[in-house]
Amino acid sequence: MFIITLRSRALLFAFACMLAGSVSAETITAPGLGSAGTISYDADGVPTITAATDVDAAWLMGYAHARDRFFQMDQLRRVASGTLAELVGSAALSSDIQFRTLGLRRAAVASWQKQPDALRGALRAYADGVNAWLAQNDLPLEYQALELTRARRWSPVDSLVIGKLLALQLSFDDETSYTARLGAYQQAGAVAGFNGAALFFEDTHRSAPADGRVSIPDWLNGFGASAIGQQPKSEPVVPMVGASRLSMLQQHVERVQGNPILAPLLHRRENRAGSNWWMVAGEHTASGRPILANDPHLSLGTPTLFHEAHIVSNDPAFAEPMNTVGLVTPGTPLPILGCTSNFCWGLTTNTLDVTDWYFEQFIVNTYGLPTHSVHNGVAEPVLWVFQSYYVNQLGDGTADNVIRDNSIGYTQGAITVLVPRRNYGPMLVAPDADGVGLTVQYAGWGPTFELEAFRKINRATSLEEFRQAVLNFDVGSQNFAYVDKQGTIAYFTSAEAPIREDLQQNTVVGLPPYLVRNGSGGNDWLPMSRQYQGQALPYEVLSPEEMPFVVNPDSGYIANANNDPVGTTLDNNPLNEQRPEGGIYYLAQQGSSYRIGRIDRELQTLIARGDITVQDMANLQSNNQLLDAELILPYLLQAFDNAPACSVAQDPRVAQAIGYLRDWDFSTPTGIQQGYDAGDNPFALAAPSEAEIASSVAATLWAQFRSQVVRGTIDHTLTQVGLANFRPGGNDAYTGLKQILDTFAQRQGRGASGLDFFTRVPADVAASAAPATRRDCVLLDSLKRGLDRLASDDFAPAFANSTNLNDYRWGRLHRIVFAHPLGAPLSIPSNNGYPFTDLAPGLPGLARPGGFQVVDASSHDIRADGVNNYMFSAGPIRRFIGEMTDTPTLLQIIPGGQDGNIGGPGYISQLPFWLVNGYKPLVIDPAQSAAAAVANLQFSPP
Repeated sequence: MFIITLRSRALLFAFACMLAGSVSAETITAPGLGSAGTISYDADGVPTITAATDVDAAWLMGYAHARDRFFQMDQLRRVASGTLAELVGSAALSSDIQFRTLGLRRAAVASWQKQPDALRGALRAYADGVNAWLAQNDLPLEYQALELTRARRWSPVDSLVIGKLLALQLSFDDETSYTARLGAYQQAGAVAGFNGAALFFEDTHRSAPADGRVSIPDWLNGFGASAIGQQPKSEPVVPMVGASRLSMLQQHVERVQGNPILAPLLHRRENRAGSNWWMVAGEHTASGRPILANDPHLSLGTPTLFHEAHIVSNDPAFAEPMNTVGLVTPGTPLPILGCTSNFCWGLTTNTLDVTDWYFEQFIVNTYGLPTHSVHNGVAEPVLWVFQSYYVNQLGDGTADNVIRDNSIGYTQGAITVLVPRRNYGPMLVAPDADGVGLTVQYAGWGPTFELEAFRKINRATSLEEFRQAVLNFDVGSQNFAYVDKQGTIAYFTSAEAPIREDLQQNTVVGLPPYLVRNGSGGNDWLPMSRQYQGQALPYEVLSPEEMPFVVNPDSGYIANANNDPVGTTLDNNPLNEQRPEGGIYYLAQQGSSYRIGRIDRELQTLIARGDITVQDMANLQSNNQLLDAELILPYLLQAFDNAPACSVAQDPRVAQAIGYLRDWDFSTPTGIQQGYDAGDNPFALAAPSEAEIASSVAATLWAQFRSQVVRGTIDHTLTQVGLANFRPGGNDAYTGLKQILDTFAQRQGRGASGLDFFTRVPADVAASAAPATRRDCVLLDSLKRGLDRLASDDFAPAFANSTNLNDYRWGRLHRIVFAHPLGAPLSIPSNNGYPFTDLAPGLPGLARPGGFQVVDASSHDIRADGVNNYMFSAGPIRRFIGEMTDTPTLLQIIPGGQDGNIGGPGYISQLPFWLVNGYKPLVIDPAQSAAAAVANLQFSPP
């Protein structure tokens, strides 16, 4: 494990010197601060805030964030508020229209009006701190490029809207693309004579995970009977999605698929933000104390999303000082991931379904604008919100030239239509000729209290106080992990799960809640009849006792990686479990599987061995073995061993590739000296060993096989029946393929739909060949096609048309660029003076191990088939390990630096160590923080 401990290293020493020179000890007048306070900085640029009260601590955090990250904060609040075009110009106008329509700013304003006084005071103080910095300093250099000399003052609502944006990315499901595929499959099936619904639910868009590990294995034992009378799983009875509805769905998909934030929401959770955490109780560790490991996975840009901080507040209103350290989202005042003096916590995203889409019937006026929605035959008034859009006129040489755009029509974004029944959700697609439009109901449209939850967490002193705080986390569902010095390990699911009226009656009216529903009635969210502690949603929700949780399980460990936490989807039907008091127990349609599958296997091995250490946890965080290969490769090897009657089975390069794969341990090292592999010295990268080279080649071969076999089975079959434009996402397709392989003995390669998925056979294989022969030849032909692609011109920048398999090193393909919102000159790597360069001409980015759904998250497109298609852009935004010894052992690293000041060492201060899975100490002891200070800022009220 590479741990940063030597401050004499050249990079860190230079950083310390430059930092000390730029923030020499001084006293700053602080309007709005109640009492004197300090911000001290260590050699990594991590601030320690010492304040007399929690409100003053928020003021100082606001100042520190503005100093280090103001452009990032401004950009985030503008994206969420739909005012980004005022910053970056007309290219952002379509995004602004979409976010104004969704209404995160409306929701943030509503939330501000409902917050308790303690949080309102902290958010006001935070804004005062930001604005104090703005009044005293020049804007960051990005504003020069944008021809702007001033920025809007910060407000408390800006902090809340950033929280709303993060929650949306973690919990909002855009169900339109999936419903469009179902409709297309149904229509094609009706014409071609196959079961279109079964093609969707059973063959290509399965709820069941590819691997069935769960976080709380015995949770459902205390619920009710399974299989409560739903339709047969193989032939779900669902209404037909008509052609006009299909057109409406496609219209929406086309609008958002270019939006970098909204487009990922069209996919199920495997394609989106994720995380890992696991906890091991002291009974299994060498120290006898519990250990928590956590690595959230988000977009890896620059500057990185989070900012490390240590906050000490001696507020006399509390029995104990607040001493908390961890990661804070710039724009908000407190750590959302970290440790207090008593405990540590971590987060992974929970897949809880809190979004319902509806085909809504409207009454429309002569201007084409809805005046009422129609529900159960009753007309209900809608609300109109008028919007004005402003655009920065970039390139005209005139500073601060931001003007109003008057070209946007009423139904194109100038008026947002809200439906009160849908939690004041918006209309996303205007009514068609039949008066039917598209609306969306989401738990986050109204007042919610996520920042209040974190205020309470950072002030909690016990497990019970922590759990009470989690009850305020209303939307953006998370799995909260908790470990403390007393030896407790615990897991709590946050957020509020709405109860649908049809599910509560043990039936499904129309399409299930994870697809677009008929809005005419019978499947609404039930109005609230009882309110639970901390509840914000004005609808009936699952009780806290029904939300998955566990404290000190007998197994002595808990793990979660965005998987189904309790197993409601394992039988491919998420709607056949019973609530204890009646009704369907529904959490979500789908979860991730491969990361938790690897984590759970490794933890069980470690527990069987005993004496688990921090080093073991670091090794697991850096694990890059492909579980999908472990589960699916046997089918390919068996196909080769079967020696089927096709020429591809005798191809010598196929045989050589099989040799690499047969000896493989499923790891994915870069295989090149320029690659940043775990354990390397980032300043002197090591040459790969022969074993690493062999595994690297196998990783490349497997990645190309995976791509070609999905294309040659799922994609080919859909194309044959006219569904080429309605392919499932890569993860869904791959899960479907695994199911077809797993059930081959029973179904001979045919899906539940009746379609045969092994028809793209080599030319020398007859269509009438035995199903097993066709299967084996398709698998081997996919490997051969992959080999041909690697030697092709398309891959020449990486492999120079080589047919020597030993040249196919994974690091030549698997790379990352840490992108800046304003583009390449500010990204890493780029020609901006930092010690990182692109791998080679035509191969941008830095080479890293990893791949599809490995623990050290670094996934790429499953269908990748080009030299730059295997790059990744999301992964661990933080790697953390905490062992709860008397003085906790806390280690952490982030993928970048503390500040966003381009040109300074703080921009990349932690990146070299993140690249090689290194860590630095996370300091919780105030005395140690004080001793490590290299610079201090003193603040005094006027």
